[in-house]
Amino acid sequence: MTSILRIVMIAAVIFTPATIANEVELPRIAIVIDDLGNSRFQQQFAELPGPLTLAMLPHTPYAERIAQSAQQNGKEVIIHMPMQASANDDAGAGMLSSEDDKAETILLMEQAFIQIPQAVGMNNHMGSRLTALIEPMQWVMEQLALRNFYFLDSRTTAATQAENVAREFGIPVARRHVFLDNNPEPAEIALRWKDLIRHAHKHGEAIAIAHPHRSTLEFLKEVLPNIERHYGVKLVVASSLTQRPDTETIQLTEHTSEQIKTPAN
Repeated sequence: MTSILRIVMIAAVIFTPATIANEVELPRIAIVIDDLGNSRFQQQFAELPGPLTLAMLPHTPYAERIAQSAQQNGKEVIIHMPMQASANDDAGAGMLSSEDDKAETILLMEQAFIQIPQAVGMNNHMGSRLTALIEPMQWVMEQLALRNFYFLDSRTTAATQAENVAREFGIPVARRHVFLDNNPEPAEIALRWKDLIRHAHKHGEAIAIAHPHRSTLEFLKEVLPNIERHYGVKLVVASSLTQRPDTETIQLTEHTSEQIKTPAN
């Protein structure tokens, strides 16, 4: 074998597609695990490899423990804030409702901030009714802006106003593109995963929301360790995919504890 041929063969081995992909900027994806806090089992999501974003439900028995573990394992923590749904389904304790006034909204949000101090952002749990209403979203975004939080719109309704209002308040904001496991069957998760990867390669980035199903855990254990090599994407926390608007933002107002009243029973 000539020396030239030997060099060509070595180069073919070294410069594989995966190696070349690493030399350019890969499309970025974020995976957000919602609904955490109700089970000790869910702590396993904090132990998965890579920079995942874990969304904690306030007022749940394991939220604080999972949030601590997530932070120790290099994960991003956000608050998965219960919000009123169009069908008036119970979104859980601490739910923000269209019947709340501003003071009640602030009180419920402050309770969540206190319970999950590791949080750096928020997304909505349910909320197809509340996120479609401008004024309650203004109250929510004002509180997030005061704490330098970002907001991820879960987009549980096409009528959502949350993303637009967040931009008005100058909050870093992003939106969900794919629900990974609304159907938790492994074959369906695999199909939604393909949708996620396809969206990322087409648009440069994509955000998936998943839930703490055992099938989801097993799927992520399979795909995360070699995600760049096998899928040509880079896993990042959700805050990395937020955008801060350049437009002039609404003037924020400070509040004091005297302005907050206890909600009626």
